[in-house]
Amino acid sequence: NEKMIPKLIVQTKSSRSCATFPIKEKLKKGDEVFAIIINQIDTNLILAEEKKNEIAVIESEEVKPITKSSYGKFNTSKDNIYGRFSATGYSNLSNENSNENYQKWRYSLSFNADKINNSKFSFSNYITFRYRADEWNYTTSHIGDAVKIYDLALTYELIEKTNFILGRKINPKTANIGAVDGLQFETNFNKYSLGAIIGSRPNFNDYGYNINLFQMGGYVSWDDSIGVGAMQNTFSIFQQMNHGSTDRRFFYLQHTNNIVSNVYLFLSSEVDLFKKENNKNSNDFRLTSFYTSLRYSPVRWLSANASYDARKNVIYYETFKNYADQLIESALRQGFRLRLNLRPINYVFVSLYSGYRFRDSDIRPSRNFGGSITHSRIPYLRLSANLNFIGLNTSYLDGNIIGLRLTKDLFDGLVNATLVYRKVNYTFISTDSKLLQDIFQIDLSLRVNKSLSFSLSFEGTYEDKSSYSNIYTSFSWRF
Repeated sequence: NEKMIPKLIVQTKSSRSCATFPIKEKLKKGDEVFAIIINQIDTNLILAEEKKNEIAVIESEEVKPITKSSYGKFNTSKDNIYGRFSATGYSNLSNENSNENYQKWRYSLSFNADKINNSKFSFSNYITFRYRADEWNYTTSHIGDAVKIYDLALTYELIEKTNFILGRKINPKTANIGAVDGLQFETNFNKYSLGAIIGSRPNFNDYGYNINLFQMGGYVSWDDSIGVGAMQNTFSIFQQMNHGSTDRRFFYLQHTNNIVSNVYLFLSSEVDLFKKENNKNSNDFRLTSFYTSLRYSPVRWLSANASYDARKNVIYYETFKNYADQLIESALRQGFRLRLNLRPINYVFVSLYSGYRFRDSDIRPSRNFGGSITHSRIPYLRLSANLNFIGLNTSYLDGNIIGLRLTKDLFDGLVNATLVYRKVNYTFISTDSKLLQDIFQIDLSLRVNKSLSFSLSFEGTYEDKSSYSNIYTSFSWRF
């Protein structure tokens, strides 16, 4: 009858496989299973846009000082209009399967107009269009899958520090709920901010508009200072619906401060207040997530970061009602992460890190560890070099990746060139099979002026009998 019935929940995944557990009855060998990808963004194309902005220091974790939110505040210039247009191509080539040879394109436009014609109105927009070249007919008949609107909003400043926003917009004070389609209000007085939101959520499958996914809520935020440090607290509560029935009800807490010299602290937590089990509604108080991070930088050449993350599945009882009961029983997933950044001498950076993640249902905890050393200005050669190592131990594999990156400016900085080599060595525990890969990459970026740039990138992955190649091209214009 063509009805889609949930069968598997993905626990872990790699670039080529995934580990799952069954919902209710188990599958038999030969049963067909289809995957529906929700809100998938083509990361390959996004990475292609960002490659030209990469720096040699991998995962440099700079934390900005706490400042008051600029949400709803506008540039006071008479007519401040700016934006960016980009076109990116991604080609995939394989010597094994011709079906894996394809070309994708992605176009994006971001546009902002602050205080239009010196009025109280401002406008913001971010939209993308992506498609596969050999599936144009499908694209034209399923335009909602190709076009994604992430921001399309009109802001009206009623009085100073009091604003209304109409359209689709992510509110930085409630970013955990994602984009809002509807009306948002915020007012600021003294150290406090009050806000209210009413509207709907985008579709889970195509990010389109869906009035049936109604949501409403509010938040309060207050800033304070102690000595030379600052502190910000935010509390929000939301009710999310699906066709008039409660989908989720929860509150969110966030705290940031740097009141202790050289220390930055961040805390956030979500608590669910509604539960539906065996078709019975009830109030609940269930900790869904807790995250904290601490950064300590006593001197300019040394910083240390530590974080802890604990979360359970977020359950939308109406949207995923076919298997919500199974999700309720999911175990708590916890993780720790440590990082140490050093700059022992000028132009030399060292980074060491380790991570640990586990839950009761895992065969064994997942661990990752590694480090990198970078010299950003090698004498005579005038290039930057980075050597890095990543080790992995998960429920289904052991392995490591060793990489080398060389970056150099050419023609007085007009062209930036990057060479990368990575060696991948994975052993899959269940089959004792190995995955050995040699990955080569070359990036070239040309900056014509402050507004116009081009980039070209090639990445080749070579195994024993197989090879895969990716070619990225990108054009970017800022205005």
